[in-house]
Formats: sequence, structure tokens, C-alpha cells
Amino acid sequence: YSGKLVARFARTHRMTCGGTCKVGFMNQIIGASRLIQEYKGLEKVAHINEQLAEMVVLRETSRACGLEAARRGAEDPPGSGVFLPDELMGNVAKLNVCNAFWRMMALAGDIGGGLIVTMPSLKELKNPEVKDYVEEFYSFGSDEPAENIMKVTKLLQNWTAGLHGVGTWHGAGPVQTQKIMLQRVISYDHEKDLVRKQLQLKEKKKKSQP
Repeated sequence: YSGKLVARFARTHRMTCGGTCKVGFMNQIIGASRLIQEYKGLEKVAHINEQLAEMVVLRETSRACGLEAARRGAEDPPGSGVFLPDELMGNVAKLNVCNAFWRMMALAGDIGGGLIVTMPSLKELKNPEVKDYVEEFYSFGSDEPAENIMKVTKLLQNWTAGLHGVGTWHGAGPVQTQKIMLQRVISYDHEKDLVRKQLQLKEKKKKSQP
């Protein structure tokens, strides 16, 4: 039973790790990136708006894969009352998000800038020796308090320079495990039949009996 237990756990985890879980994370990253853009007064900068739009596409693609894995799910084993996500779409969801989340992190890192990894501690805002300098230079000339800007930047630091990239890649099994499972569950019969009917392919010649 251990093999079935691991397989069923992975089947569920790949749907959530590849879909619903990362969508919530992406919401935070997108929100923080947009706030940083506004704090810096860059709302009309075309390439940043394109980056944010790409982030939304990555999020919604991940959401769609997770939802479809759940929608196609079935009771397994029949009569058990336990419903598991579709194995094909669950693995597709996880495989998709492996690369999508790295891309999301890269886009957020570009929007947030080098400050994400070079900013001083928030404690410096309470340091009388440097407090005024920190508030002046980390406000970007905006009316937004430097503390707000630094908090949002710190959030982006946690997402882009933390554990989440590797955690997403290996959560529910690294990429190769999804590829192996996909090769096990994919059937090409439907696609082959479409082409046979479309082209009216003839059946194979029957071998004559000796």
C-alpha cells in the first residue's frame, strides 16, 4: 500500500503546489511589484506594465491548470468517497508552475531593483544616527513613507531571494518526476484517431496466413 499512498499524495499535492498554492503567492508578488512601481512614480513606463501583465498571465495560467485538475477529478477508488484530481492535469499544473514561478520571481526582481537585496534593515529607521538619511533616500522622492517602501521591498526580498524558487521546483517532486508520470498517463489514441478520420487513412494490410 505504500506505493499507492505516495502516488495519491503526490497526485493531490501536484495540483495544489502547481495551482492554488502558488496563485496565492503570486497575488502577493504582483501586489508588491505594483506598489513599488507606484511608489517610484513609474506607472506609465511601458516595459514595467508589460512585465506586470505577464505576471498576471503566469498567475492565471497556473490557476487554470489547478482548477482543471480539480474539475476533471474523480472518485478513486470508486465507491470510496475520496475524490482525487486528474493525474494528467495535476502533473501539467506542477510542471507549468515550476518555470512560471521562476519567471515570476525574475520579473519581480527586475521591477523591485537591486534594493531588494541591498536594502538596510528596517531597524535603521529607529537608529538616530542614520534615520533621517534612510527616510530621505529610500522614499524615492515620493510622499510615501520610507517605512512602507522598505516593508514592501522586504516582502519582495522574501519571495525572490529566499527559499521559494527551489521549494516550488522540488515541492511534490522535482520536474523529472512530473515528466515520468506524464509519460505514464498520456494516451495518444484520441489524437491519432482524429488524424485517421481527417485524412481517411486506410487500415493496415492484414498479413496473410502461411
